Amino acid sequence: MKQSSLIPIVALALVFVAFLLGPLLAQHENPNQGVVEEVTGGPSVRTVRGNITPLIWRAKVDGAVVAVPLRSVEYYGVQVYDTDSQTRVHELTICTKSQSLVRIYYILPLGTTNERLGQAAERLRNVAQGGTRQEWVYPIKQYPTTTHTHMVEYRVKSKENVQQLYDSLETAMVEYHARDLIPEQRPQTVRKIEISN
Repeated sequence: MKQSSLIPIVALALVFVAFLLGPLLAQHENPNQGVVEEVTGGPSVRTVRGNITPLIWRAKVDGAVVAVPLRSVEYYGVQVYDTDSQTRVHELTICTKSQSLVRIYYILPLGTTNERLGQAAERLRNVAQGGTRQEWVYPIKQYPTTTHTHMVEYRVKSKENVQQLYDSLETAMVEYHARDLIPEQRPQTVRKIEISN
């Protein structure tokens, strides 16, 4: 009878010891506590494939950089005009929600002051005599009164550069605003018309 009564007491003692020593043994087995194991591999890499929508349009112009968040663009366009300083300007204008206006332009000298005054007088004479106005197709801006207010300006070397920048911006704007459409549908979001003088 002594032996049979000892078994439950020994079993109870072993359970009690295991209960007390269990957390101490677990600390040494857990790599986050006590012993530090060396990790040889990096985190798992997951690749997601999908169409990326541009959020910023950035152009480098001879070392200068212009970066425009596409969500802030309210207007963009190319215009051609003459200035009273005898130049013809091909200009990409980007109007944003900020106070700044971005101008990227090419300037073409048109001649001396006397040549330009003679041409202007000739145009006025033709108009007064009922002549055609076909040669007078560009607006004239007075420099700097009608320009340079809240403007950030960039100058390029050719009028083709202005057109390249415009095409790039328009592509980015279409991708941004029509991002929920499949790429084949995006060009259809721009309605185009061309008028020739």
